[in-house]
Amino acid sequence: MIRHAQTVWNATGRIQGQADPELSEVGREQCELVAQRLAAVDLDALYTSDLSRASETAEAIARLHPGLAAQLDSDLREVDLGEWEGADRDSLQRGWPDLFAQWLKSPSWDMVPGGEGSAAFEDRVVRCFGRIAADAGDQATVAVVTHIGVLRCLLSKIVGISAGSLRFPWAVDNTALTVLRGPVDRARWLTPEMEIVAINDNLHLRSAERVA
Repeated sequence: MIRHAQTVWNATGRIQGQADPELSEVGREQCELVAQRLAAVDLDALYTSDLSRASETAEAIARLHPGLAAQLDSDLREVDLGEWEGADRDSLQRGWPDLFAQWLKSPSWDMVPGGEGSAAFEDRVVRCFGRIAADAGDQATVAVVTHIGVLRCLLSKIVGISAGSLRFPWAVDNTALTVLRGPVDRARWLTPEMEIVAINDNLHLRSAERVA
């Protein structure tokens, strides 16, 4: 699984949710770096959120895998963050001072005005990955380009953290890889059969920094 490349909103600290800002120049460079990283991986399928920051990242990957098309799936979208989309920390403090103070103490998607909410988001994410896994089969290698909230939601489900808790320890950089290995059957995901092989594998970005 690959988090999308950096957007202009990522670069300035604005909340994206299901808004669709464009990639930054850094993000476009990241697309090429992650595509090169995955060029030698034999992919059986490639899925992506239909938001442009993810689909453009997936298209870069697909270009180095002739015959492999990126399949758009709106269920891979980031959590809908309602009235907070487009806001930054300062505007959150101005517009929702009490609510934002509560968020800092105990964050939950359920607190976001007009947002999707934790249970609906988790259900969407788990159903989507279950469908992708079932379509691929046990021996397939599948790449999925999606968003940080989606990745954290799926990881939380696999390790048994409740949908409403956002106190997770996982950093996930733009275009970093998260690798899972395990069974297709969703009922077996919350068992030792599902292995988290890597989280926030950003070696391709660190290598580029060393060259620069």
